Order: sequence, then C-alpha cells, then structure tokens
Amino acid sequence: MRATALFAAILATSLTLGGGSVPADAAAGDAVFAKNVVATEPGITVPTSELQYENGRKGSLSDYAGEVLVVTLWQEDCPWCMKELPVLNRLSGAMQGEGVRVVALGLDQEMGLITRFLDQRELGNIEPIMDLEKINGSLLSIEHFGRWSIATPTSFIVDKKGNVVARIWGLVDWDGDAARAYLRSLVLQG
Repeated sequence: MRATALFAAILATSLTLGGGSVPADAAAGDAVFAKNVVATEPGITVPTSELQYENGRKGSLSDYAGEVLVVTLWQEDCPWCMKELPVLNRLSGAMQGEGVRVVALGLDQEMGLITRFLDQRELGNIEPIMDLEKINGSLLSIEHFGRWSIATPTSFIVDKKGNVVARIWGLVDWDGDAARAYLRSLVLQG
C-alpha cells in the first residue's frame, strides 16, 4: 500500500536533485555525486502551489518539512523515465525509515492513471503526486534550466528545510553508494 499525502507543492521555483559522496554543501553549479547532479543556488525553497496526493487530499511540498525529498518529473511516454522509475523505487525501499522520501510528479496524467501505471509496474515505494495546475514542470525548468520546456526524467533533491539543493537531468545511479551517502548527509543536517 502506498503512502499518501506525498510530496506536494509545485516545483516552480525550487526543487533540485542532488546526491552523492560529495559534501552536501557543494557550491552552486558543482557536480554533487554525478556529472548530471548539480548543486543549485542557495535559498531557493520549494513552491507552495497546490498538488494532489493519492488519497485526494491537496497540499504542497512544504508539507514534508523535516524529510529529504527526491522529486522526479516524469511522463508515461518517456522511455528514460521507464528506466529510472524502478531504480527510484529500489532507492525508496532501501532508504525507508531513514528520513528520505521519493515522489513521482506526473506531468501529463491524472491521478488515477499515475497510480495505475505505478501499480502495474509494481513501483509501490514511490509516492505519486499530481500537479493540479500542470505548470510546475515548466516553472521549474525556467528556474533551474533557463528554458520553458523540460526534458524528462528531471529530478530534484530537497533538504529537510524545504530548500532545493540539487537538480538532475537524465538518469542517475540511485543504486550506488554515492547517491545514498549524499541523501544521508542531508538527513543528518539540522
């Protein structure tokens, strides 16, 4: 059974994905634990725009203060997303109870389609959320990549205070020790 009330908020002006064995306080633009995992500018917090959780409740990513979030933006017709989602599912299962949550923000689906898709592929460790306004991916793309459109998969790492600390474009070795060490270092930060 999936945990509901997942990651909310809209990744409009925040959310960045990080990871790795590099210090959690890497300078903006530095690779964190892989070349495509890049530290973001400090001070960018998660948006508070409305998202919908699997149980129908509405909220935002700020609901998850106190936890480290890995947020992946994906689309059903993205072949790279289909490769990454099982790896993120393993990451979520392996780090369950450690203060790290993985959420899948579907960019082009309705909640029923998102949950069915994840269920059919036995990706029950990933929590689904839906962007009600369907603009968060574009807003995030502008903030972190300087363009309107966003390529999927794109992911972000958010620290316990709701700051976007890293962005990721493309596939990452989430099964590797470097990614998990980076996430754990964020959990240990005040």
